[in-house]
Amino acid sequence: MKEKKSLNVPHSLAIIFFVMLIAAALTYLIPAGSFERVKNEAGKTMVVAGSFHYIERSPVNPLSILNYVYAGLDSARSIIFALLCAGGGLGIVLESGMFQGAAGTLSRRAKGKEWFVIAFLMTIFALLCIPINLNYFIPFAPLGIVIATAMGYDAIVGISIIMLGGAVGFSCGAMNLPNTGTAQSIAELATFSGMGYRLFCMVPFLIISILFVVRYAEMVRKNPEKSLVYGIELGSDAFETGAVPDFEKKHVPVAVVVTLCIGYMIYVAIFRELSFSSSAAIFLYMGLLSGLVMRMPVNKMCACFMNGVKGMATTGMLIGFAYAISGILTAGNVMDTVVNGLASLLGIFPRLLQAPAMLIMHIIINFFVTSGSGQAAITMPIFIPVADLVGMSRQTAVLAFNFGDGFCNFILPHAAATMGFVGFANIPFTKWFKYAIKLFALWTAAAAVLLMLATIIHYS
Repeated sequence: MKEKKSLNVPHSLAIIFFVMLIAAALTYLIPAGSFERVKNEAGKTMVVAGSFHYIERSPVNPLSILNYVYAGLDSARSIIFALLCAGGGLGIVLESGMFQGAAGTLSRRAKGKEWFVIAFLMTIFALLCIPINLNYFIPFAPLGIVIATAMGYDAIVGISIIMLGGAVGFSCGAMNLPNTGTAQSIAELATFSGMGYRLFCMVPFLIISILFVVRYAEMVRKNPEKSLVYGIELGSDAFETGAVPDFEKKHVPVAVVVTLCIGYMIYVAIFRELSFSSSAAIFLYMGLLSGLVMRMPVNKMCACFMNGVKGMATTGMLIGFAYAISGILTAGNVMDTVVNGLASLLGIFPRLLQAPAMLIMHIIINFFVTSGSGQAAITMPIFIPVADLVGMSRQTAVLAFNFGDGFCNFILPHAAATMGFVGFANIPFTKWFKYAIKLFALWTAAAAVLLMLATIIHYS
């Protein structure tokens, strides 16, 4: 009976469709409103503070929500195409057995110290995501799953190693150009100024995340039936490591290729500009070179590439559906109304609680606008003047934006990061939400404390 009940969980696509219906309903409940917008010297469209006005309602008919799916796919085309290319490249790498062999060797050598492997890898991905958007690492979901299953854990632990570790580096925004850079530009702050405190914030967030994942992982290893995905067919048999050989000399050339490609990606992110186009090319070369150094037959390389692409196709479709939710809310003209209403409430809070209150407001807004740079463009022109009026430093306002925009993305069914990782692993969103909402509560509490500390030290 327990197994039968565990199988009756809604598919992630069904969850997204339900959220699309909720978004359509909100366009009837929330009055339509709009800010005036102008283009700045850099050519970015900015909101004019104080220009909010109500406009004629434009509710979205629930029967027409599927009309927004194609537009969602079109809006997400850059990330979807990059994921398809990356999936193909990594399909060849996975066929080489390098990841599986490394995971098998690592798990055997770390016997009794599996927690250290989790902590180490989560720290690595946190550091990698300081300059690089976490979405670029969605293709590495197989790596996390391989390592986790080799150590006796489940798929949730596998994607947590990469996703939640990267979430810390991404969400603290030390060198996040699209999000932090946009917000600081609007706040008229030097790009990446105040980096020291944002790097400091990573430490408590990372400790909390590691302890949370390790606690769940050890519970699952000791009693697999306590896994949130126990008895659910995830279709991840390809990642089972029971019969996988150890890391051997033949895997070394592939490991070198993968290391060089990741290193080059980091170099491009820091010293140039990493785009989904350049990321896709890097993964394509990673797959090609891995196949060549393994002396893999051409036909086999092609077959592995296409299998990898197929593996990412579901993920891409889920992301496209998720983007349709933003399209529905935009069509209903309710996002500006929400931003204006929340901004007007900030002044009623005591000074020490104003930054945490702004954090909660960004979390609410993030349901309507999951794009970090898009949220910055909408909210910062409103919240920065409000911050000035209440005596909050602009740097603290940017930090509240970073935390609210960043960490919330890992519990939302229409966020690219969540749907990318969870969708790839075929983990039902309801199971992921049950797991991640507890960590999100801890993240929110830590963020509130760090924002209050920022207020006390006059963070600038």
